[in-house]
Amino acid sequence: MRPEAHISDEELVLAMDGELDELRAAAVNRHLLHCWECRGRRARFEQSIADFMTLHRSANAPEIPPVEGPAAKLRASLRLESAQPVPAPWWRWDGVRVSPSLLAGSLAILITPLAMILWLSSGKVEAAGPLPDGRLTPGAAHLVSKQQVCVAPLEDEGRLVPDHLARRVFEEYRISNPKPRSYEVDYLISPALGGSNELRNLWPVPYSKGVWTSRVKDALEDHLRTMVCDGQLDLATAQHELSTNWIAAYQKYFGTNKPMAEHARFVKDSPWE
Repeated sequence: MRPEAHISDEELVLAMDGELDELRAAAVNRHLLHCWECRGRRARFEQSIADFMTLHRSANAPEIPPVEGPAAKLRASLRLESAQPVPAPWWRWDGVRVSPSLLAGSLAILITPLAMILWLSSGKVEAAGPLPDGRLTPGAAHLVSKQQVCVAPLEDEGRLVPDHLARRVFEEYRISNPKPRSYEVDYLISPALGGSNELRNLWPVPYSKGVWTSRVKDALEDHLRTMVCDGQLDLATAQHELSTNWIAAYQKYFGTNKPMAEHARFVKDSPWE
C-alpha cells in the first residue's frame, strides 16, 4: 500500500456532498479504506451535521404539555422541602469549631496563586523546533496528479501564507511574540507538491537559528519536486516523506547527516517579519 498524504477537510466535505467528479471521488474512497485518521474526521463531520439536524428539529417541535395530578403535587412538595433552611455543619479543629465554607475559602486563597503559576509555566512555549508537533501539524494535501504538479511553474506555487493565518499558526504553537526573521511559517507538504493551506499543514520553522532550518527544507522540497517530475519518485511518496520526517528525508535523498553548505545559505521564501 502506497503512503499517501491525508485528505484535506475541503475534499472530505465535497466527497460527503457528492460534489467530486468520479475519478476524485474514487481516489478519496480508496484512501478512506486504509486511513483511520481521515475516516475519523469524516465521522466527526457527519456527527456534527446529525447534531445540528437534531437541534433544528427539537427547536421546531411543539412543547410537551405539563404533567398534572399527582406529579404536580410531588413537585410542590419537593419545592416546599427545598425552601426550608438547612443548618450548616461545623467541624472541630483542635477544639475550635470551624465552618467548612470558611476552611474552603482559606484553602482557595492559598492554592489559587500556586495553581496559576504552575498553569502559566506549563503553557509557556518560547520556541518551535525544526520538526512540527504531529498533533497540530500532521500535514494535508489536495488530490492532485503528477501532471498537475509538474505543469505549474515552480515560482508560482503560492507559498506566501496570509498574515492572519500565520498569526493563528503562532497561536496554535503558543508563541505569543515571535521575533522578526526568527521563523518562516511554512507548509509541511509544500504547495509545489500538492500541499494545502490548512492550519493542519502549517507550522513555524526556525529560519536561521540551528542546523535544520526552513532554508534547508526549501532545498529539499525543490529536490523532491524535480525527482517527481523526472519520474524518479512517486508523488504520494514525496508527500509522505515530508509529512513524516523531513529531516530524515533530507538525509536519505541527499545522502548526508547534516545540511550541505549551499543549502544552509539557500534563500527562497521570506521569514516572518
